[in-house]
Amino acid sequence: MEFKQKSHRNGSVLEIEIPERLTTETSDELKQLLKEIVNSQKYKIVLNLGKNRYMDSSGLGAIVSKISVLRSNNGDIRLAAVHDSIRELLELTHLNQIIHSYPTVEEAVNSFEE
Repeated sequence: MEFKQKSHRNGSVLEIEIPERLTTETSDELKQLLKEIVNSQKYKIVLNLGKNRYMDSSGLGAIVSKISVLRSNNGDIRLAAVHDSIRELLELTHLNQIIHSYPTVEEAVNSFEE
């Protein structure tokens, strides 16, 4: 599976489009992609969840796998366009208190200015 990427703010923020399902089969690929992004010294990431309707624990693990590295380099990971079922999962796991989410990609990207 290929995760689509798009740069914003002259390349300072990277958007990654998450597929409809983020499970064991796809989470390792996301972890590897996040590792490559961090290694290329990009630390501001927006995960576009507009198409995502199902996520398991390995998907959650992939999302949180690089948070500490990103934050220690003045970056972060933000979620955008979160579907209600995924929002419930984030609330259930209390990740909604750790990872900020925004209604749109644009708002998530702009949140890095604050």
